Amino acid sequence: MVLTMAAVAANKKIQVEKLEVQVDAVTDVTEGGQRTRFSSIIDLGQGLSDREIKILFNSARRCEVHKLLGGQIEFEEKLAGSP
Repeated sequence: MVLTMAAVAANKKIQVEKLEVQVDAVTDVTEGGQRTRFSSIIDLGQGLSDREIKILFNSARRCEVHKLLGGQIEFEEKLAGSP
């Protein structure tokens, strides 16, 4: 998320004094399985216009990691050479 915001800021020539994100994960176990919720607090520092804040905030919300984690995720492991 921070790397995405930094790349967008550089591309849009937005001068950012601070890019900091705190992420907390909470996992709930239910009858249907397990669900993890990620909660992020984004600190962009001072001196940005409302437009710049919206651009960076939306880039954080739409980063590639969010796309990967937004849907159902499954893991499959295999040893090399096994069917």
